[in-house]
Amino acid sequence: MDGKEQRWLRKRLGKITASEMSSIMSASGRVIDTNVSYIRSKRFERVHHFALPVSSREMELGKQNEPYAIAWYRANYPQSNIIYSQELDEIPFWENPDVPNFGASPDAFSPDQLVEIEIKCTISNGAIEFYFDPATSFEEKKARAVKEHLDQILGQFVANPKVLVVRLLKYCPQNDFIDDDRDSPTAPWRGIVFEFERKDYERSIAQAEKRVKLFNAFIDSGRNPSDFKSGEWSVDNNGKLHEG
Repeated sequence: MDGKEQRWLRKRLGKITASEMSSIMSASGRVIDTNVSYIRSKRFERVHHFALPVSSREMELGKQNEPYAIAWYRANYPQSNIIYSQELDEIPFWENPDVPNFGASPDAFSPDQLVEIEIKCTISNGAIEFYFDPATSFEEKKARAVKEHLDQILGQFVANPKVLVVRLLKYCPQNDFIDDDRDSPTAPWRGIVFEFERKDYERSIAQAEKRVKLFNAFIDSGRNPSDFKSGEWSVDNNGKLHEG
């Protein structure tokens, strides 16, 4: 791990991040087991000042192929001037001063920060076959992308109020283990872009921000996280928890 990545990890330490938004959400709005585990994880980081390692095959392959996804975007959207975060001296970590202990790291963004690019490399056979099937409608593909990634996209809007549009790029990397996968990494079929505008999600963004503030209060409360599975909880403007 290079120094730039280490510094980036320190910026994120103990903070709720957009990429982890699904860990604080639930369909019912109540606190579920996944939320409880996340509270413990972030509290550990805040108390002990280090994070336990997390890795997966999907994360590693996504990291390896992200530069190719950026090349694809630049080749297929040549009119769009974007900054790739990994090309900077420091990896950005956007933080909203109105939402403490929360932030987001854009994969790429326009120089004015009005547009953000979020990259998702498709790894599983099922995902590749679905997103790159020419007979499946764009609307059906976007509906699945919303289901998979909307929580994170809302988090990106919360972290940087300047962002008006998030473009989600689903990218199919070239597979080195398949001899017949010979198309260029920038071949048009390898990517599909879904656009999300802030104005269409204002209510959901406000709800996501409220959820972040609630979970920050949970993390700092000193209480057993399992306690929060019962009852209704809210947080006031001073960050104080209230039950009922």
